[in-house]
This record gives sequence, structure tokens and C-alpha cells, in this order.
Amino acid sequence: MYHETVQPLVQRNADNINQHYPILKQWAEYLVTDSLLPALQLSTDDFAGHLVNQTNLALKGIIGLEAMSRISRIIGETADADNYTAVAHDYISRWIDLGINKDADPPHAILNYGNENTHGLLYNLYNDRLLNLNLVPQEIYDIQSDFYPTVKENYGVPLDTRNGYTKSDWEIFCAAIVSPETRDMFIKALVTWVSETTNSHPFTDLYETGDGRQPNGIDFKARPVMGGMFALLLLDGDGYTARKRVL
Repeated sequence: MYHETVQPLVQRNADNINQHYPILKQWAEYLVTDSLLPALQLSTDDFAGHLVNQTNLALKGIIGLEAMSRISRIIGETADADNYTAVAHDYISRWIDLGINKDADPPHAILNYGNENTHGLLYNLYNDRLLNLNLVPQEIYDIQSDFYPTVKENYGVPLDTRNGYTKSDWEIFCAAIVSPETRDMFIKALVTWVSETTNSHPFTDLYETGDGRQPNGIDFKARPVMGGMFALLLLDGDGYTARKRVL
């Protein structure tokens, strides 16, 4: 069975990587230069505005470098693989110092470096678990799991400290990798919002955590990003306890 199904899949992946390796490496080199200290820019949550040194954005790039290391190793580019994983591990150690406020009670990831009184959904942490990279220390998972309940509003946890709204898809990304208790908190808050909202629009990914309304001037409804609701199903069992079991 392995020879007939898995091995051809591995070979097809290798063929695809070889074909596109130059552009993959180009992007990886960009991450080496720009992932740890992101310049003033928009992120995927572009409606929230520009921000420099975004903690969550930096984490995405660093995880991308570790993923590139695995990609390089598949096709025997061992020098690249060793280089990218070394950079990723160096960056993640520095990222923890820059992006986690360990002196807070409780400790938590901050929105951007040096902004100690801020916080946000660290949804890009999900990618470390999804790809089974084990790059980010378990401590960070524990910190965020303990922190989210302390900032929950009526209908969920705000996206970050700049506004009172949240992203339902990103909440589920976070729910997939926290403790069962915090996971259930995220899901129950979202279910409560769906049950109580007076908005007649199709399921939105953006709403106010306090009163459940959609933010003024932002009309999100039934967007493809709602596929994030299935984030828990992509993991091998409970994303939090399964990771602890691996470690």
C-alpha cells in the first residue's frame, strides 16, 4: 500500500518542488531579510490599518522559513534546509523576547514589538501545529491559552486592542490550538453570537465582540474565509493535547 499510494505522492511533491524551487527560494530569502522585523505595512487584516513590527505577522514568516527547510530537505537541498531551519530557530528565540510580554499578568503576545499594553489573536501560531513543525515552544501555546479568557467580551475575543471587533475565522484558528476549556470558550461565544445577533446578513467573519453588530462601513458577509470554521478538523485530534503528546 505504501509503495502504491504514498511513494508516488512523495515523488509528485518532489517533482513539483523541483519545478518551482527557484521561486520558493526567492520567497524564503525575502523572509530571511524581512520576517523577524516586518516593515510598516498592511497584513491580511488590512482593514485594521498599517502597523510596523507586527508580532503575528512576524510569526507567520518565521514559521514559513521552517516550512521551507522541510521543503528543501524533501529534494535533497540539505545546505538550504540546514540554513533555513537554523535561521528559523534563531528568529523564534528572538521573536519570543520581542513579541511576548512575560511581565504581564497573565503573560501574552503583544500586537507589535515594544507595545507592551497591547494584545491580539495570535492566529498564525496555528500554522506551526498544522504543519507539525514543532518550531514554537509549548510555552507560547500555554501562555495564549491562559490569556484569551481574560480578555473575552460578550461574543468573543477582540482581534486586537485597536478595535472591539473580531474575526470569527481567526478565533477558530486560535481555538484549534488552545486547551479544551479555552477552545470551548471560543466556540460557545461564537455560537452565542450567531444565536443572538439581529443582523440578517449571511455569516460574517467580522463583528463587534461587545454588542455583536457589524462594524460601521465594513460589510463582510459569506466570504470564502469562513472556511476557517473547519480549522479544528484539519488537525490530528485535539490540537493542544496532541502537540503535548508529541513533545
